[in-house]
Amino acid sequence: MKKLLALAVVTLTLLTGCTSHVSSTVKLSLAPVPYSMRVDSKIAPFLSVATATGDFAKQAAAAGAQAQAIVYYTPRSGSRAIFMAVYYFPAATFDALKNPNEPPAYGQEVIRKNGMVFSIAGPQDSIFDPNTQDGKNISTLYATITKPETYSPLL
Repeated sequence: MKKLLALAVVTLTLLTGCTSHVSSTVKLSLAPVPYSMRVDSKIAPFLSVATATGDFAKQAAAAGAQAQAIVYYTPRSGSRAIFMAVYYFPAATFDALKNPNEPPAYGQEVIRKNGMVFSIAGPQDSIFDPNTQDGKNISTLYATITKPETYSPLL
C-alpha cells in the first residue's frame, strides 16, 4: 500500500511539474493593422502596440501602406525599444516596392490574403543580452514573428 501511495505521489508530482511549465497565449491586437498576434501570456505584459508615426510612417503611407503599427518591448529595467514594425499593403503595391538589390523597405511578407500583404520588419540583432530574461523573451518572440500561424485577422 505504501508503494502504491508513493507511486501516486510521484506521478502526481511529475504531472503537476509538467503542466506548470505549459504556457498559455494571448492575442495582442496590432490595430490599426487588422491582425492580432498570438503571444506567450508571460511575455505579453512587456509588449505594447502603437500606430506608427514620424517620417518613415509618412513615407510608408505615401508608398501605399493602408495600415501600420509599431510593437514595443519594455524590459524589466530600462527604456522601451521597438521590437518590430507591422505593415498592411495592397499586394500589387507591395510587390512593386520590392527591389532585389536592396533589403525590403517594408519588411518581410508573412501573409498574403484577399489581395493584401501583411508584412513585418523585426529586429536584425538581439536588442537585449540573450542571457537575461528580456533577451530570452525576445528570442522566443523572434522565433514566431515570421510564421503565419502566429497571426489571425481581427474580426
